[in-house]
Amino acid sequence: MYRFLVTASILVLLGFVYLGQRLVVESWPPILRYSLWALLFLMVLNLLWLPWRRWRRQHTGRVAATRLTRILESGAYSFMGFLSLLLLFTVVTEIPRTIAVFFPRSVSESIAESIFSGISAEAFLALFVFIFATVFFAWGRIRVFRGAQYRFIKIVLPLTGKAKRRPRFKKRKTSGGKIRIMQVSDLHIGRAIDASYTARVVDKINAAGADIVCFTGDIADGSIHTMRSAAAPLGDIEATAGVFYIPGNHEYYWGVKPWLQEFERLKMRVLLNRGEKIKLPFASVWIAGVSDPTAARFGEELPKIPKRDSSDMAVLLTHQPVFVRGAEAEGYDILLAGHTHGGQYAPWSWMVHLFYRFARGLYRFRNMLVYVSDGTGYWGAPLKIGTRLEITVFDIYHHNGND
Repeated sequence: MYRFLVTASILVLLGFVYLGQRLVVESWPPILRYSLWALLFLMVLNLLWLPWRRWRRQHTGRVAATRLTRILESGAYSFMGFLSLLLLFTVVTEIPRTIAVFFPRSVSESIAESIFSGISAEAFLALFVFIFATVFFAWGRIRVFRGAQYRFIKIVLPLTGKAKRRPRFKKRKTSGGKIRIMQVSDLHIGRAIDASYTARVVDKINAAGADIVCFTGDIADGSIHTMRSAAAPLGDIEATAGVFYIPGNHEYYWGVKPWLQEFERLKMRVLLNRGEKIKLPFASVWIAGVSDPTAARFGEELPKIPKRDSSDMAVLLTHQPVFVRGAEAEGYDILLAGHTHGGQYAPWSWMVHLFYRFARGLYRFRNMLVYVSDGTGYWGAPLKIGTRLEITVFDIYHHNGND
């Protein structure tokens, strides 16, 4: 961990130097240049303080936080997002810089003067970066301020036709009734997600009316001793057939057993490598869960996909979308996961697809559907750009055989 922190700190400082060289223009007045360097340095310093503080807290056991440290921590997460956006748009400006290299200097200066109306190309590019980073940051903050919204997904079973990677069911004909399953994932009750936000999520769940409510991990992101009150509203969820829960990696970080006991006290049914059969008016449902791979680091029960039973439909809950092949081999119809946050904000919301085959949204893998949630809460920077805070509502129908 120590080596990782040192390496990460060096990379962040190199990023600071790069941003300063590109965004602080020599032609600007000295007071403006010095102020920008100081502002960048303070943002980076605050950002570096956060992981070192967490590392020190883990090794000393100190958990108390003053009002000042909470403010600094909140600022560090915000600067994490803003600096990422600055870095993204600064890298974008390397494209015109690279193109300009292939033209004579006199030609480049002539073009710049005609386009930028009296200001230098360097100043124009720096302003471009600051303006776009600020606009995108504001957009991401507004998305977070609005809170979690419904995302409705229609599913028709059994699956037919060609196994398209991104299936669509809007035009599929249905018969009989529907089963409504709601998914909450990556709520991250902790530093910023408090009891008021949790209560808003519960109100939206109850307003939509679900047969089954599923929590696919990373619901808690803090010690049970300090976060019990923030999680308390989850005990008010109403669902016809019950509320089901599996842990994510963050529950293991903060002590999984106390959190499991707390969620059971809040009337959730913990599906740790086991399943339950639910009989609904229109079909029977086998719903099962698997523990997170992080369990191995803490000596807890390792993941094991439960055998499906003979129910009409089988749903597997897993935090990380890494059990797709195993679940399909066991005959599950639907796998619900989270963990990725869909990348949460640019540029990570684009890059996440490089690291996960199933990164966000609905997929079909052979004879099984996979859904990966963008998350009902957020972790780190309070931004959502290119993703959403979602409460996913699955309306599941049976195919009537006429299309």
